[in-house]
Amino acid sequence: MAQPEARLSRDIQKAIRAKGWWCFKVHGSEMMMAGLPDIVGVAEGMFIAVETKMPEKRNNVSARQTYVHGKIREAGGFVIVACSPGEAVTKINEMLNRSIRQRKGRDDMREGRPID
Repeated sequence: MAQPEARLSRDIQKAIRAKGWWCFKVHGSEMMMAGLPDIVGVAEGMFIAVETKMPEKRNNVSARQTYVHGKIREAGGFVIVACSPGEAVTKINEMLNRSIRQRKGRDDMREGRPID
């Protein structure tokens, strides 16, 4: 990873940890699965993964990364691409809030309550 992207990953990890969430950096090697996100962790009991990209490379997600991100989502995890610590925290919060609303809607339907 290039020096600026490594710094960005460290800053994103700090921001995630400051929210009380847990995360670690995935250090890729020939022994690791290709396409894994740069950072993985847990926020509010949900699996999260962050692909770190410099702003000018935001859209440079490889086909393998896209595939792995899709597999994580299919399994119920959250995956985002983030170019700043603030963007990472905002996107994680948005996904958590959406998940809470969806869960509440399913619970309300199961119990016969009207959905807001």
